Amino acid sequence: MLYGVSSAIELDVKEFIVSAAATFNAIELVSEFPHVHYSTPNVSLLSELKRSYDLTYTMHAPFCSVNLASINPKLRKASLNEILNSITYARELGCELVVVHPGIVSHPRSLQKFERISKENQRDSFLRICEKAEAEKILVCVENMPRFPPAFKETWTGDALVEIVDELRSRFLQVALDVGHCNTTDVPTPQMIHKFGARIKHVHIHDNDGFREMHAVVGQGSVPWRAVIEALNKIGYDGLLIDEHRTIEGQKRGKEYLEPIIQSFC
Repeated sequence: MLYGVSSAIELDVKEFIVSAAATFNAIELVSEFPHVHYSTPNVSLLSELKRSYDLTYTMHAPFCSVNLASINPKLRKASLNEILNSITYARELGCELVVVHPGIVSHPRSLQKFERISKENQRDSFLRICEKAEAEKILVCVENMPRFPPAFKETWTGDALVEIVDELRSRFLQVALDVGHCNTTDVPTPQMIHKFGARIKHVHIHDNDGFREMHAVVGQGSVPWRAVIEALNKIGYDGLLIDEHRTIEGQKRGKEYLEPIIQSFC
């Protein structure tokens, strides 16, 4: 497993990469405006930094104001286009994969008709995303959500992710396990890892108190890290661990904490 970091969107992306590259070889680019928005100058800059520091890139597709399950056709189309464009962007940058959030509830939960429409919209969005991923030959990973009101329950229990991936049956659409998100739910993370199994092609790591999504430093919350790493080893996961704490200093502390645990299973 290779320890990497998520780019901090409040920083200039070049400043972040230059600083992070002193410690980390893998960086997940958070494609939010203005941090890593698509432009020809940004493609050139990020490509040059990738070559100069011999980095592995992944990309987190936009999620601010994006809803792939929106009941408003125009808003869903705009959201879907943001994701589809990010796949092209990631391919141009030579990213290993793209992480995508599932849809969220955009209406009162008591309205069963609209919830049904939202879930149908989410399925159709991922069908389009899958087609784009296959055309661009780049892996897309759908991420489990934390337990918070706008999320569909099935996206934080993991059931919706299994259903989407298994129904579309494409090697270009798999799962990104977010350990911190899982820790806010009543599904133990090792159990979630077992549920996803070989569908897991990417992992996000951060810590919290078991209730709130805090993006705390790895090792400074209630995540059972030894059990998590053991479960990942059991399914044969050997990919990236992307630290989503929001400072490089905290990401370094997380690496210092977790790497001895990872090595103990080697």
